[in-house]
Amino acid sequence: MKVLFICKANVGRSQMAEAIFNSLANSKAISSSAGVDPGSYEGKRIVEAGPNVTACMKDIGLDVSDKVSKKLTESMANDADIIVAMVSKNMLPSYLQSSAKLILWDIKDPKFMDYTGHVEIRNQIYEKVKELVKELNLN
Repeated sequence: MKVLFICKANVGRSQMAEAIFNSLANSKAISSSAGVDPGSYEGKRIVEAGPNVTACMKDIGLDVSDKVSKKLTESMANDADIIVAMVSKNMLPSYLQSSAKLILWDIKDPKFMDYTGHVEIRNQIYEKVKELVKELNLN
């Protein structure tokens, strides 16, 4: 099973979700992540683009510093069995907006938040991913 996590820039939320999912799924499934609009972050390492993301993930034993921001493609979406988006539905490409694979999570973008805000967002994502792993019987 393949899960694709999507957020705006693929610097924060989706990178956190990917790392958490891959740590909890016990190799029974794999996840990846992408951004609908990474803009100038595309191709940049998370340690450069989102130092608070790197730091708060390190606190729970997960290293995302070498991960790179990627732009969502239709082939990524086609390759996934489940797609979890942390952006509003209208920000998604039209080919995803009515996809049966799509799950929407209402999680705020931590872009302008301090370290504490990033920790709160990480904790929300951790709980949602833990629920998803349980629902999929991957733990």
